[in-house]
Amino acid sequence: MTNAPLAWIVGGSRGIGFACAEALHREGYRIAISGRDSEMLTASAAKIDRSILAVVCDVTSEGSVQAAYRTIVDRFGAAPDVLLNSAGISPWDTFSETSIDTFDAVLATNMRGLFLTAREVLRDMFARGSGTIVHMLSVAALKGYKNGAAYVASKFAALGFTNALREEARTHGVSVISIFPGATETELWDETERTQYHDRMMQPEDIAHAIVSALREPKRAVMEEIVLRPIQGDL
Repeated sequence: MTNAPLAWIVGGSRGIGFACAEALHREGYRIAISGRDSEMLTASAAKIDRSILAVVCDVTSEGSVQAAYRTIVDRFGAAPDVLLNSAGISPWDTFSETSIDTFDAVLATNMRGLFLTAREVLRDMFARGSGTIVHMLSVAALKGYKNGAAYVASKFAALGFTNALREEARTHGVSVISIFPGATETELWDETERTQYHDRMMQPEDIAHAIVSALREPKRAVMEEIVLRPIQGDL
């Protein structure tokens, strides 16, 4: 397994990130998952396999991201082949009631987090001449939604950043993939909504399946964007 590819899944303790960790582990990847909750990370890693590395990481903090990356490289003796960014927060409120603190927190997690984690892995990916970065963006990066000003703003910004990053990375043999999931049954929705709309939502493993398929593409090709929506349409 020492030659198996290595994936760092940011936000890998639950939801889509956890489903991706499970799916990539089944594909033979070595896995590191990160997040802010140490206990949740440890429990989630144990559900998959004892070989999974759980690393506490606050993606809004440069120092925390750098420390997490060093831990991963030291543990596996190699830089990740895949960075999958699935961390995010999504408070929904009217624009007039959205505080500055909330707005800044959403941008810090959903946008700055992409920048900091990508910056860490890219130096080694560029030096190696290969690698893949996957950004979980949401259909909110393509369409505005009522009561979601901060969240939608962060996702539109993340899409622009990802598109620019792709153009730079491709010259170094590194692929950048944007994922645009529609309504998916995760903790980003409250329990009442998950119960009410269960039959109209996708499941995290649906998104993970699409990502695994994209990573199976020949290295000479890249599936740059994947849009996934529930069969019955958006909520």
